[in-house]
Amino acid sequence: KEGKTLSSKGRFFARPNPRILNSHRPQEISNRFEALQISCQNHSSMSPCPVTYSRKHVMSHPLRVSPSLMSNNLTSNKSLLAYARAEAVIVSNHGDNKLTSLPFSDKVQVKGVKYMDFGWICVLAVTMVDGFQLWSRDGSRMLFFHPVRPANDSGSCFVRGVGIVKGRNEFLVGDSSGAMHTFLMAQASSGRGLNVKNTKGIREHGSAISDISCSEEYCVSADDRGSFCVFDINSAEPSGGHNLMSKRLFINAEVGFPCTSIAVHGEVFVAAFSSGHLRYYDLSTGDLCVEVAAHSRCITAVALNADASIISTVSEDCVLSVWTLPESPADGDQVELIFTDHVEDRQLTGVTFLVDGHGERKMVASSYDTDTLDVWNEVPSFR
Repeated sequence: KEGKTLSSKGRFFARPNPRILNSHRPQEISNRFEALQISCQNHSSMSPCPVTYSRKHVMSHPLRVSPSLMSNNLTSNKSLLAYARAEAVIVSNHGDNKLTSLPFSDKVQVKGVKYMDFGWICVLAVTMVDGFQLWSRDGSRMLFFHPVRPANDSGSCFVRGVGIVKGRNEFLVGDSSGAMHTFLMAQASSGRGLNVKNTKGIREHGSAISDISCSEEYCVSADDRGSFCVFDINSAEPSGGHNLMSKRLFINAEVGFPCTSIAVHGEVFVAAFSSGHLRYYDLSTGDLCVEVAAHSRCITAVALNADASIISTVSEDCVLSVWTLPESPADGDQVELIFTDHVEDRQLTGVTFLVDGHGERKMVASSYDTDTLDVWNEVPSFR
């Protein structure tokens, strides 16, 4: 029938716009497949995904402090993992199970964590009420703090959402008023510490920023009412000479439920919503390419594996799934579910991809109020 076609083996096809697809119930898949490795029909129009994951390779990573219930509550850089717990941030070395708690000098209320790798330096950004901090990648030393005040200069606000502009020494943070602030980072002239300059910000959203994701050409921001804004940053001059967000391409209307996480890849971006839907959009026009009913509850995080052109999603429904991510809108009419796992008794709050000290690629998920991280080893796909 015109509208949607669902293959019985896990690959999705859709034709007219917008394309709305319904995935298998993850619980049913869990009962049907021991290893939860979804095989797909061999279609010449699509290249098979080179990797997958298997429940047979799941292991646990012990924690002393459990993660908080907040979206995108896990970030990684090589073998290091970091997550937030109310008034603390924990850095974990996956290689030797060493845990480090950031030594905050004052009581803070953490809203999120994210590693930012600029090539010449990697820092851990910690967003919180009234500002954000930058720490060394191992969490041993604070490098920078910037306070953020509400637009009306009264009360307090919180910072949430961090995006790093690829190929440039610039990054963005969002706040609860809907504003975004751009920063230019350089090494201090003394050779020690950082020189971070706050360039002109902008306010395009009417509610709190929930997430920010950037590529070399585009920046996408999302908020708690489900709207998103796309900026063309390719024409902006580096070093703060031109406002990074001066050329807005479009902003969509509110959809009625929060957009919790976004990922930019190639000419498309994917947005996850509290309704459980994944939506793939054309970056240049904002057109909806594909909509997938991916989870039965709120999607709490999306992680991008750019090398394999895949994303992983986790949700409050205790399900982790891995999907293909087309690089261009022309490929957007075919979306593939390549792996899914029902993680029993886990309210999943974060997911990330990492490469450990032995060169092994893994996928890690965090869960609210649990003392372990769940880890899946990447295995080759033989499709």
